[in-house]
This record gives sequence, C-alpha cells and structure tokens, in this order.
Amino acid sequence: MYLRMTWVFILSMTSILDMTGCLPDKHLLSWLKPNPINILTLNASPYFDSDLPQKMVTNLGDTAFLKCKVINLRNRMVSWLKTDPLQIISSGLYTFIKDPRYSSEYMEEENTWVLKITKVEYEDSGMFDCQVNADPLMTYTVSLKVVKKDYRQFLNDAPQYAADPSVKILGGYEHLVKVGSVLNLTCVVTTPTSYNQMTRWLQNDRIVTPKTGVSLLSENTPHTSVSCLIIHRVQHRDAGSYVCAAGDMGHDMAVVGIIEELTPVKSFLTHHMLIPFIVLLSISSLIIVLGIISTLERNSEEADSCSRRKTDV
Repeated sequence: MYLRMTWVFILSMTSILDMTGCLPDKHLLSWLKPNPINILTLNASPYFDSDLPQKMVTNLGDTAFLKCKVINLRNRMVSWLKTDPLQIISSGLYTFIKDPRYSSEYMEEENTWVLKITKVEYEDSGMFDCQVNADPLMTYTVSLKVVKKDYRQFLNDAPQYAADPSVKILGGYEHLVKVGSVLNLTCVVTTPTSYNQMTRWLQNDRIVTPKTGVSLLSENTPHTSVSCLIIHRVQHRDAGSYVCAAGDMGHDMAVVGIIEELTPVKSFLTHHMLIPFIVLLSISSLIIVLGIISTLERNSEEADSCSRRKTDV
C-alpha cells in the first residue's frame, strides 16, 4: 500500500514537469524555493536586508514610507515602534496607535513591511524601530525627518536627527566680576556621538588645574558634557581670556574682567573723621539757628518802632 501511494505521488509530480525537467515555481514547497543566499531556509535565522534606506527625508504634508525587509521571517512577527517618545505603532498588520495617519502594510512581492504615514507633520520626525520577535530581539532603525519643500537643496551627508557638535561657554563672551566674589564659567559640549574626551580649561593659554580656591566640576551624558570652572574669591590675577577646549569637538572662549567693589558712602567717614564732622555740623546748625533768631528779633524791633511813631503822630 505504501509503495503504491509513493508511486502515485511520483506520477503526479512528473505530470507537471515542464519541458526543461523543472517544477513550476508555484508547485515548489515554500522551504525549497530559492532565497537571496541560495540555501534552504528551514532552520536559517532571520536577518534584515540592509540595502533599504535607513534615513528618510519627507516634505511637510507628503506621505512617508518607512520600509523594513526581513529574510527568513517564517512565523515571526514584525512590529513598528517610535523610540522618542516610546510608542508602539503596529504589530503585524494591526495598528495600535490612534492616529489614523499611521498604518502598517506588507508588500508580498518585495517581502517588505512598510510603515505608512500620510500628511506628515514636523512632530512625526524621529527614530522608528522595525522589530522582529526573535531571540534575541532584532531591531532595524529607520529615521524620518520632515522638512519644508525648499529644504532639500541644503541637504548633505551629515547624520540626521543628531545635534551638530558644539562647544559653548554660557553667559556670553564678556564676564565682569567684582573682586572677592565668585566666578563660575560653565561650558556645554554637545556631540551626536558618545563623548569620552576630557574638557580642558585654559587661562591666558595656560591649563587650569584644581587647587585651593579653584574647582573643576563635570557631568557627562551620552551626548552632552558639562564642565564648570569655579573661582571662589576672584582677584585681579584672575582676569584674562578663558578657553574651554573639547579636543576635536572644538573650543569656545570668554573674557573675564575684574572690577573694584563699589565703596558705600558711609565708608568715607572714618572713625577719626566722624567726631570732628559731628562737631562741625553742630556748630554750623547753631550758627544758622542764632542767625534766624537774630533776624526775627530785628524784625520785631523794627515793627515796634514803626508802631510808636504812628502813635506819636
């Protein structure tokens, strides 16, 4: 019985052989079909087709198509996520996001998963992950940047969505500080890649090192480094140019000027001058008062004299 069924299967296969002796593609088992690396895909691990673009620039209001092609996907699931802020967009052909402009599509002819965003807005710019629920989890990142229509002529090959490298001393170019006060210079280094270089401070082309009255503080994040130079009691020798040097990231410079502390008015009256000043002020006041009294008495006498003359008449 088994031999008879086997013979029937062989006859059925030979009946659909073409003239070249090959089975038409539609009759081949899925795991026997040729694949890009020309091996059987039964136990092969999935992988992404890296030929698809990972940086997409779309005009404001147009439709964006983010593509992800997975080879040897088999029964695994493809999902789309937005990384910042973290948001699950779709899993397979089911869309979780409430925004109707987003949809997930599958192009069977190209074996490609497409995240479609219609009428794109500036807020749609960001990083999108195409994930495959393999072990370990597989991720293919595609970036989207939404620009004005006349922006394309200014595009270059620089990395997108990452801040340009910059070195900046906060507070402007000129800093005026009083003698004896605290000077705080803060330098912010921004870089699209991980920053692992040391930020140095130079005063008048000399490297500043921590010492009594001078502190150097720093704080690093994956793309930002902050360095603070603090002089606790500023003196005239601290004036000059200060440079924040961040290796090949560049540098920034600030000029510090030292000004004398304004002297209050009361400081002009020293202890030795205070008593003579009070005596002089008292004498002056007494003379003024006596003058006023003398003037009043004189006016009174003249008035009495005029009254007597009128009475005699």
